[in-house]
Amino acid sequence: MKKAIAILAALLMAASLASCANTPADAAQPALSGTVKTGGSTSVESVMTALIYQFQENNRSVTVNYEMNGSGDGIKNTISGLYEIGHSSRELKTDGSESGLDAVAYAIDGIAIIVNKANTTQTLTKDQVKGIYTGAITSWSEVGGQDALITVVTREEGSGTRSAFAEIIGLEKSGDDSTAIVSYAAVSDSTGAVQTTVSQNPDAIGYISFSEVDANQVNTVQYEGVTVSSDSLKDGTYKLKREFYLVTKQGATLTPAAQAFKDYVLGTDGQKIVGEKKLLPIK
Repeated sequence: MKKAIAILAALLMAASLASCANTPADAAQPALSGTVKTGGSTSVESVMTALIYQFQENNRSVTVNYEMNGSGDGIKNTISGLYEIGHSSRELKTDGSESGLDAVAYAIDGIAIIVNKANTTQTLTKDQVKGIYTGAITSWSEVGGQDALITVVTREEGSGTRSAFAEIIGLEKSGDDSTAIVSYAAVSDSTGAVQTTVSQNPDAIGYISFSEVDANQVNTVQYEGVTVSSDSLKDGTYKLKREFYLVTKQGATLTPAAQAFKDYVLGTDGQKIVGEKKLLPIK
């Protein structure tokens, strides 16, 4: 009798184990799926494309859409609810126009000053950069270069890169006309457009995200005697820098896919990709 009971117990245990083995491993944690709508800064294109690619490789049923239309639109469309996550390469404004949002930094980026490959200028001070962009300096000969008029290239209003650049250099201060960017500056609506314009004009100067610099197209100029690099960003010697942000609406619950993507960017694997893209990880 005892032997029969033992055999029955063994059979019941085996059945229980078989039942557990046949239960899908993800039954308690359903696989992620859906579409995550994001957009904004063009400066984050390189790193964000890499992050999205790897996240989607890890989560084959998720699509992360990324519209590159500038930080201003990224923030505006997050406020309206069009995007779950906005991309910004500047801090949120404190004048109330961008209230109701949370911005979390995930990378530190240098703003590189770029010139044409034919330009012999190697270094510029903060005052010289300001002078060029306000029109106080109009010839390359005034900053150690050739005798040629400077073609000033800037980003469009609303650009996160323009906002950060202007704040650090001391441009576009409210009520101070002397700090306005010259009206004759060529305006480009993306990081790539600035780089292309400078690469095609021997007398041009522009500014773009360090992570997007193509050394085959343009040269970077030292800022205050320091070359922009991953090392100079890490040790803090390169001062022309800003942070990249993920922007979300306060009080809004992200979809599981969007939350997972945000967590991925801020997590160990995402931060590793940030470092691989010439950016300084936050963590």
